[in-house]
Amino acid sequence: MADVLIARRYRLESRLGGGGMGDVWRARDEFLGRVVAVKEVRLPSGLTAQQRAEFCERMMREARAAAALTHPSIITVHDVLEHDQRPWIVMDLINGPSLEQVRTSEGPLPPRRVAEIGIQLLDALTLAHRRGILHRDVKPANVLLTPAGQAVLTDFGIATIAGDERLTLTHGLVGSPGYMAPERLQQGRSVGPASDLWSLGATLYAAVEGRPAFERRTAMAVLGAVLTDQAPPPERAGPLGPLLLAMLAREPDHRPDPNLIRQGFQIVAGDVPTSTPTRHHSLPSPVHGVPTVPVVPARRPRRLLAVTAAAVVLVPVLAIGGYQLLPRDDTDAPSPPSTLPTSPGSASASTNASAAAAVAPDPCKLLTTADVAGLFDDEPPPPSPDDKTCSFGDLKIQVRFFTAQSAKTGPDLAKETYTLFRRQAVNDAGISGDPTIRVTTSPARAVPALGQEAFAQDKGSQGTQSNSLFTSAESKIIVRSGAVILTITYRLRGQPKVTPELKDVALRAARAATANLATTN
Repeated sequence: MADVLIARRYRLESRLGGGGMGDVWRARDEFLGRVVAVKEVRLPSGLTAQQRAEFCERMMREARAAAALTHPSIITVHDVLEHDQRPWIVMDLINGPSLEQVRTSEGPLPPRRVAEIGIQLLDALTLAHRRGILHRDVKPANVLLTPAGQAVLTDFGIATIAGDERLTLTHGLVGSPGYMAPERLQQGRSVGPASDLWSLGATLYAAVEGRPAFERRTAMAVLGAVLTDQAPPPERAGPLGPLLLAMLAREPDHRPDPNLIRQGFQIVAGDVPTSTPTRHHSLPSPVHGVPTVPVVPARRPRRLLAVTAAAVVLVPVLAIGGYQLLPRDDTDAPSPPSTLPTSPGSASASTNASAAAAVAPDPCKLLTTADVAGLFDDEPPPPSPDDKTCSFGDLKIQVRFFTAQSAKTGPDLAKETYTLFRRQAVNDAGISGDPTIRVTTSPARAVPALGQEAFAQDKGSQGTQSNSLFTSAESKIIVRSGAVILTITYRLRGQPKVTPELKDVALRAARAATANLATTN
């Protein structure tokens, strides 16, 4: 497509890169005689003519609004136009790598440098939020680093498509799962500036740790981790770690506000003195030898943290990695229920039954010895537990258990998560992989009479790994039952393709595990 003239002005010279939302081209503005970057926005196939027109119009409108943002850390947009029935955005050409490229090629960045980047990006997002503009796709690949060290946030106006319910429900999940805030993954949840700040925290976590906070083997597993797991305490972030964990709180109201985030970044970057504030709140005794420090009053109770021994924080404490991660004042926060709510007339149910319903099932108890013996010709090794999973040889069962959050019941959250998994399965179908390994993923198919709903998806991989031929085949079944989602995966290495026998083992294991689910506790 090189040497194509766009809008009789911008001549495409070479492709710089691309992703799910489109390609970026190096181009020459023949009217002004300058080199620019041109983003060719790609919309999903299968849209009706009306949907395509609506999305193009909305995207161009928001891109023009983003073009009005002037900030050193926001990419300058020179033009927004339509060509060949697709939107195109003309921007400054940044001669520098993305933060993702730096992370993958050079490894983790020092905490001080990451804090400096955090200040720049936070200021850019704060300006956008004041103008009523959300980015919705903050991630390392959308952060460019100039030779002078300035971090520049790209793709304002483009990410708006990722937030459109009509597009995501029909054509799969749009966005980068590991950098999308939990509320963006849940239907009916409002999305605001706090969602961008969560994504900023995830971006900086990846930069300082050298790996994403919710790194998993598949995109579907990443989605589940974002919704149900806590980010692991950072190992390389030093005093920046507790701030990043607070930014990654699942509930938006539990995240620190921009002013407090900026203060934490400044302390780590060495931009401000760590002086003692003039107003104090009394603090409890130190926990496990971790010293308490003075408090800065906030307008709203939020989760704060001690960034260094001299940083300002709230109470009480959760010690992490030698620093203090401090939740909001709980005097105005209701305590979570000890058991799930019961319906009227259910008082006769035993206390033990209620308690059992509020405990995640043990995945190793979802298949009996007889079940396992009936699945395999040879005797498999004994069950091997690992966190929320249990392996029976090449068969693995994972349990995700949901409790009530933000006025939604556990079953409600399980249903929403299942819907996300189903949408992600739409994205996964097809042929993908790197130059050395080819992965072929089947379309998802519904599995009737299993739990409340279930679907299956198969995957075959082949290629070279460590100069040796590599093949594997797997069949995965995801089942929703009440507040539980089960993922049953049967994977055989050395097998070039998925066979009916492999799919049958996975299906029989899923049926047995679902049947045993009600009796495990």
